[in-house]
Amino acid sequence: MTGWRALDAELARWAEAGWRCPLWLRDDDAVAASPELERLLALCASAGIPLGLAAIPADATPSLAEPLSAHRDVAILVHGWAHSNHAAPGEKKAEFGAGRPAEARRADAARGLDRLRGLFGDRVLPLFVPPWNRLGRDMPALLVEAGYGAVSGFGPRPAVEAPPGLRWLNTHIDLIDWHGGRSAVDSEALLGRLCRALAERREAPADDPPGAEPIGLLTHHRVHDAAIWRLLEALLDRLAGHPAAAWPAPGSLIGLAPATGHAP
Repeated sequence: MTGWRALDAELARWAEAGWRCPLWLRDDDAVAASPELERLLALCASAGIPLGLAAIPADATPSLAEPLSAHRDVAILVHGWAHSNHAAPGEKKAEFGAGRPAEARRADAARGLDRLRGLFGDRVLPLFVPPWNRLGRDMPALLVEAGYGAVSGFGPRPAVEAPPGLRWLNTHIDLIDWHGGRSAVDSEALLGRLCRALAERREAPADDPPGAEPIGLLTHHRVHDAAIWRLLEALLDRLAGHPAAAWPAPGSLIGLAPATGHAP
């Protein structure tokens, strides 16, 4: 069975059970208006899905607001401060890893939120997206102190509980093969991961019902090549209008804003 047929079959199981799986789309590294951003916004609008746009506060420009004016289903998320690597030599890249003083990390997180709010107002959710999806273990508590209500990384939710006042809204499916040429990830591998994520949620125990954790797709519009765009378009074409898929607004998924997205 090909990946697309397997995805159709898994979605059919959800529909037959009368369930809808919440999904969401996060795009990282936004800084300014561009043809690539316009293309992403048009694609989301055509598919009828909301977008969480993670902007880099230190580099964000007022021009980023211009293409968003016609797209109300776009929320801006806080992508660290400057997307700068502070990890020690030999360690994995991180801007908010434990190697930096806690107060410096808390201050950078707070000024990132303040700067984006100053530029984009109520478009901004207090949702922190750590560069390279890495955080020091003490960072969730620091984020609460800095005024955040949610954090979004990559992969399963951490085993440790979030501190009171903070929720997790991770992504799980990355469309880019970062270690193999930085073009589109193999479609069969991606669809296999998506099918497994759907099946795990469908088969979840009663105390963790289907859809308890939304499935997040991850993109980076600034570095998309033709293959990545084709894969994203094909994926949204399959998912956006399916009766087993719902696309709540990112804010509604974490209780930070009314639901303004579509659930086709």
